[in-house]
Amino acid sequence: MKFTQSFEITKWDQSTYDEARDLTLGRASVGKTFSGGELVGTSAAELLMVGTEAGPAAYTALERFTGTLAGKDGEFVMLHGASADQDASPGKIVAATGGLAGLTGTVLYEHDDQGPRVTLDYELA
Repeated sequence: MKFTQSFEITKWDQSTYDEARDLTLGRASVGKTFSGGELVGTSAAELLMVGTEAGPAAYTALERFTGTLAGKDGEFVMLHGASADQDASPGKIVAATGGLAGLTGTVLYEHDDQGPRVTLDYELA
């Protein structure tokens, strides 16, 4: 099953852990709320990022969603990331528990003038 849904970023705590020669390594703890669609719940993500004088260069994230997907309660973890030359952040579901055990699929995050949204293409046994 495939769907696209908007979400709200509810937390963004960012810090730098290494800065040298115009390259900055940072991390951010990010919270999101999903409602009004197939996903109902919240997520917590930890992002590792690199920035240059020109701006952001890349990020990678592990994100855990807790809530309901297709009427089933549980949790799943996504791995996603992108570099600055990409229009979207692709990823995949890497683990799932509860009523979502066995969940597999891909994720695509987009942030543009249409707002933040996620596309999930998944199979749930």
